[in-house]
Amino acid sequence: MSFGSDRDFEASSSSDIDSSQIFRVLARKRRWVIGPTLAALIGALVFVNVVKPRYSAEARVLLENQENYMTRSDKGERVDAIAPDAEAVQSQISLLTSRDLARRVIKSLELQGNPEFDPLADGIGPLTRALVLFGLLRDPTQISPEDRIFESYFDKLAVLSPSKTRVLSIEFSSRDPDLAAQAANRIAELYLEIQQEAKRDNARVAAASLATLVADLQARAAEADARAEDFRVNKGLLVGTNNTTISAQHLGDLTRELSTSRTAQADADAKAKLLREMLRLNRVGDIPDIARNDLIRRISDQRVALRAQLAFESRALLPAHPRIKELSAQLADLDAQWRSAAEAAARALENEARIAGSRVDNLMRVLDDQKKVAGAAGADEVHLRELERAARLLKEELEADTTKYQEALAHEGVKTTPADARIIQRALAPQIPAFPKKLPITAFAAVAAFVLAVGAIVSGELLSSPPRLRSGSPDWAPRPAVAVAAASLPLASEGGAQPDQGKAALGQADAEQTPAGALAAAGRRRERGKKNDDEASMASARRAPSAGTVAAAGKIDAARMAAASVKVLVVNSSGAPAGFAATVALARALARRGRAIVAAADVADADYDRLAAGDHRDGRPAGLADVVAGVAAFGEAIHRDAGSRLHVMPAGSREGAAQDDTPLALDALAQTYDFVVFATASLKRATELARLFDMVLVHGDAAAAESARDELLRAGAADVCILDGDAGSTAGLCAA
Repeated sequence: MSFGSDRDFEASSSSDIDSSQIFRVLARKRRWVIGPTLAALIGALVFVNVVKPRYSAEARVLLENQENYMTRSDKGERVDAIAPDAEAVQSQISLLTSRDLARRVIKSLELQGNPEFDPLADGIGPLTRALVLFGLLRDPTQISPEDRIFESYFDKLAVLSPSKTRVLSIEFSSRDPDLAAQAANRIAELYLEIQQEAKRDNARVAAASLATLVADLQARAAEADARAEDFRVNKGLLVGTNNTTISAQHLGDLTRELSTSRTAQADADAKAKLLREMLRLNRVGDIPDIARNDLIRRISDQRVALRAQLAFESRALLPAHPRIKELSAQLADLDAQWRSAAEAAARALENEARIAGSRVDNLMRVLDDQKKVAGAAGADEVHLRELERAARLLKEELEADTTKYQEALAHEGVKTTPADARIIQRALAPQIPAFPKKLPITAFAAVAAFVLAVGAIVSGELLSSPPRLRSGSPDWAPRPAVAVAAASLPLASEGGAQPDQGKAALGQADAEQTPAGALAAAGRRRERGKKNDDEASMASARRAPSAGTVAAAGKIDAARMAAASVKVLVVNSSGAPAGFAATVALARALARRGRAIVAAADVADADYDRLAAGDHRDGRPAGLADVVAGVAAFGEAIHRDAGSRLHVMPAGSREGAAQDDTPLALDALAQTYDFVVFATASLKRATELARLFDMVLVHGDAAAAESARDELLRAGAADVCILDGDAGSTAGLCAA
């Protein structure tokens, strides 16, 4: 929501404080600025030259995992270092500022008896004795020497960590630069020693715990092995070659023998069948096994020799010859022997096949029996494997704990237990004191005193009544000419306005204020002389306020002291032009005191249309009724008064617009302006709005004003003031 144009508001805000008047006031009261500034400058110079200098030394420590190849027991494995996070860095800072480390540093540096740290080094002073006597301070002699030094020690120690780093900065301050450097370095060294001791203590405790655990695991592992072996012996589950039980090996051997016997049986059967077939075909010599037989080989040789001889003799002898018959008989006998030998070989093969078959049958029976034995031993083997698994797990756990025990023993050594930090910068004795910084302290003291003095003077001028640094206001007192003009001009009566007298008084007041205002007033008077008779009422509106109006403005000022914004309702009970003039005069008087706006609550009231600056020949300017109806924004409905810093919101042109949002518009204006003036000539409208305003002003004749006041009080008005219309009246008649 926009309240008026931005340019108008910026002009109003920028002219609220007059910078030229500020410089004039400061020039007039320059002694009150120069005096405190010189005093602060001299005091700062004395301080920086009298106070004892303090030196600050800095040592830096880097947090990182110092575990290396030599400090690990498992030399073949790599251990990934875990970098410290932000919480770990803060924990190390707390360790550096702990009392245990402080005690070691105090003892190492022999700070007891040092006057800078030990309050009892020079004895107890009279002030300390008095405070101890009255119970306001603890007796320092009843405190241990280290505890007495703690307060000074921690005041001079500062441990910081730059953001996004794992570096700890150890700063120590002292009057002695060598002591400051020694303290910073000693704190870093003792910090590393504490970390090493903590690691050794942890390793020692772990070794003691692991020793008991390893001994217990050794006993349990031995007991588990014994149970497994006893069960193996009792159940006959002895292990042979290839890590298998004897029953399993026996079963395998029987299976192999059975396979061999079946192969031999099949081979013998095949050979016997082949031999019988060859005998039937009289081709015994073609059988390889028969041909390799010695008897058959000899018979074959003899048959060959006899056939050769028979063939030789047959050339000379006939078949009936006795020699031929003898050789033929011998050949037949050899054939019979040869056949008999072949049949004997066939029978031998058949017998061998039968023997192999018998062996196969025997092996089948033995194998079946062994299968039954192996099946019965399966459940025992399952239980045995469970016992062996339990024993193996205990052995593995024993091995792991033994490794940890050896690591803990290795970490107990002093040289093999590094701290998880290292010193990356040792402190050096500083040559320039850290405090006091003479030039910055002196300059800051002088500037601070100057700013405070200027602020005090400006605040006093702004808080004065009336404020003397507002633009449009005199430097330090009201101008008499403006006050005389305001007191000498009466309100216009109902019979008509007095434009000449109002123009003259307003021109005189403007001329008394600024030369630019006088030129502007002269230009406005020339323009008003060229316009028609309707401008007479406008001229009367530019007059200075009457005595009754001034009194009302004073009452409004009193209300402004207690509230951020004062809302005023002006009721013109008579409807005369004098009421419009009084309302405008009051609003302009309030505009000199702060941001002020006058709004017309009656749509029929067109007087405020002419008061608004700008050319509105196309129609009436946007106003309150248009804002309430929602057809115009506040920036379009708020205008500048041509003759003052007053903002004007005319009535608008929305006839019959709903009035339910008028309280919202009033609250919105109160958030922006110091003074909000609503003007209406309708008593009914005034009674509807009276409870929303801090003050109600009624203008008109006595009877009508009294009647309107009573009705407004009954409607819930908080404060009702009657503005007297007589020219000689000096004060308004107000009723709470």
